[in-house]
Amino acid sequence: MIYITLLAIIFFQLFLIAYPLIKRKFGQRIKLLDIEDVNIVKEKVLQQAYQMLTSKSTNMSFNDDEGLYTLLATWKNNFLGKKSHHIYTYFNFPLAFLLLGLLDQYESADKKEALAKVERKVIDLVTNEGQLKFKVDKVDQAMFGLVFLRLYQVTNKEHYFEAAKNIYKYISLFRKDDGIYLYRKEHNIFFIDTVGLLCPFLMLYAEITSDKSIKADAERQVQFALQYCVGPNQGLAIHAYDLTHNHPLGSVNWARGMGWLLLGLSSVATKSHNEQFRNATEHYLKILSNLKEDYGFWAQFLGHTNDKTIDSSGSLMFLYSFMKCDLINIDEFLIKSLTALCVDVKGKVQMVSGDTIYINKYSRVKSVSELGQGILLSILAESKK
Repeated sequence: MIYITLLAIIFFQLFLIAYPLIKRKFGQRIKLLDIEDVNIVKEKVLQQAYQMLTSKSTNMSFNDDEGLYTLLATWKNNFLGKKSHHIYTYFNFPLAFLLLGLLDQYESADKKEALAKVERKVIDLVTNEGQLKFKVDKVDQAMFGLVFLRLYQVTNKEHYFEAAKNIYKYISLFRKDDGIYLYRKEHNIFFIDTVGLLCPFLMLYAEITSDKSIKADAERQVQFALQYCVGPNQGLAIHAYDLTHNHPLGSVNWARGMGWLLLGLSSVATKSHNEQFRNATEHYLKILSNLKEDYGFWAQFLGHTNDKTIDSSGSLMFLYSFMKCDLINIDEFLIKSLTALCVDVKGKVQMVSGDTIYINKYSRVKSVSELGQGILLSILAESKK
């Protein structure tokens, strides 16, 4: 009996190890979109975004792998009714980026239905008095503040501005006395993620409130990143910087890390008189142009990497940031090249790397995500015909 039990345990462990390999080998193949008419591409991506809005869960993976252990843990939490992971993922940056992409479709591409659908979704997030329906406990959620500010601008409804003020109030708790924002209050570490997730919100909030100190805070995050996370040679950005021991942490070639830097950098560069930000953006256009894979876009890790398949999140962040600074044109050829690599026949943006678990623990999952869907919507809304 003991031997049978041991054999069963061994076989189960081997199955846990083999499951992701079997899944990748024999799992459902993604059928990618290969259409000449860019207008059809745009409509398919938009319709899938509308479909995503109807969900009460998050498409983006928040796991580091796609193994059976992860699947079993998910089933266990669902069976026990544990909702902490669901709440963490749902009220997080992927949904905010999806909403921002739809707002860009409304404002730049004249998709009037998009605004109505965004407002309907935001009922999950805020009351008619501007009180938040979710707990703000991470910098990632600053992007919801940007959503509320954008809604305030296009609707002039005060409760959206009140919601943005509440976001700013909670996010301000992450601010140190020297103006640096921590990614998590319990760790004295500056993360490159903060630049992309916080600065776009701070810049627009400063503009609407005419508060120069808030704009200065946004510029401070970017300047700190350029000084300590990039260094004097202005190479690729490291993931984080230990503020206690004064040394860098994490990967130096993580594509989405560079994407976070560029999202924040471009938001500041387009509204600042300091040429440092514009020059840095132009500098990174040159660097990243030399780090493209043969198919014309970027992998999850820039330069040397075992997995050379496209990472949609990093690639889309780069394109969006350079587009906002008028450094590149998004033409039909680029759109068709991109969608042939990462948009499926239904219009879902695939190949988005999962959320990073922590420093040096990067997700091995590439899948559908509201993050990629939203940024592609923003790019398509402003692309040249």
